[in-house]
Amino acid sequence: MAVAPDVSDELPVARAVALETAADQHGWLVRPLWSHLAVGFIAGHPKAGKSWLALDVAVSVASGTPCLGRFPVEQPGRALVYLAEDALPRVRERIAALCAARDLDLGALDLYVITAPSLRLDSPADQARLQATIARLRPRLLTLLRRASREAAS
Repeated sequence: MAVAPDVSDELPVARAVALETAADQHGWLVRPLWSHLAVGFIAGHPKAGKSWLALDVAVSVASGTPCLGRFPVEQPGRALVYLAEDALPRVRERIAALCAARDLDLGALDLYVITAPSLRLDSPADQARLQATIARLRPRLLTLLRRASREAAS
């Protein structure tokens, strides 16, 4: 009598026809600027508009309106931003200006701003605080903008 193989020692398999289908494995958060699982950088010379672009993406995701008035947001949701380079009143002014340009109510926008005076990603304490904040808010988009170093700016 043949002994049945112990399938627990094998890798799981399925017939190709039985595999699930997916409409788009590489879904977009903002088509075609940012995929929904992207981690990346917005880089450029000082005063090139990097902060404005990052805030525009955040407002777009939080409101479901097209980024830069052109690029559709396919997965709108809560956004969380940290802008190390600007004072909080300036951050509010910028977000309010983007909302005004789109005829959005700032009070209804699902956009949160980290108000801590500093955020050090090399600090275990700050890492833990950021992880806890992300776990609570569950943002669709997280944007962290840092000050350019003096060496990089010159």
